[in-house]
Amino acid sequence: MKALKVLVKSLLILVGIGLIWRWLSRNRSLPCPTWLSSLLDSRWSDRLLGTQTTLDRIGLRPGQRVLEIGPGPGRLLIPAAKRVLPGGEAVGLDIQPGMIERLKAYATRAGVSNLTAILGDAIKPNVPAESFDVVFLCTALGEIPNREAALRQSHTALKPGGVLSITEIFPDPHYQSRAMVRRLTEAAGFQLKELHGLWYFFTANFIKS
Repeated sequence: MKALKVLVKSLLILVGIGLIWRWLSRNRSLPCPTWLSSLLDSRWSDRLLGTQTTLDRIGLRPGQRVLEIGPGPGRLLIPAAKRVLPGGEAVGLDIQPGMIERLKAYATRAGVSNLTAILGDAIKPNVPAESFDVVFLCTALGEIPNREAALRQSHTALKPGGVLSITEIFPDPHYQSRAMVRRLTEAAGFQLKELHGLWYFFTANFIKS
């Protein structure tokens, strides 16, 4: 019973923060602030935000080289790095220096050595072309002012036949609908491969065409 109360309280806090953040983001895209990342570093947030479910839907395999855009403190990227072992590599690209520092610290604490953190903008060529098997974003697409440019860069970064995976969770302040995600990705040269989940928590996987 106590665990249930803590879970419900955590959910209400996250929803409340999300609604306030959504209101503040009406006129501009605001990335998740570094100070808020501590709320994403707990087993409760893993359960509420479906960390393992998201990773299962992406379909990571050992030996893959994967890139997450907007990894924050590594809620998804750190376990993703473990999933691509042996032989795989995980790279995180984030625009906020504070998030990069936290990601590096959390990866070290988790004993993950196959993870690289890059400070940079998703709309610029920060990684070599055709160098990744998978590129994924989770509740990050709407934070990017020029989403079209970011998706084109993702297309360039992927190997032929590579997978772009986008996860959206309501009521994230920058939530993107399934229709919007599909329209943007197809315009960038992707084809829908599979769609998992319902409208309020879905993962859409696309193939580079």
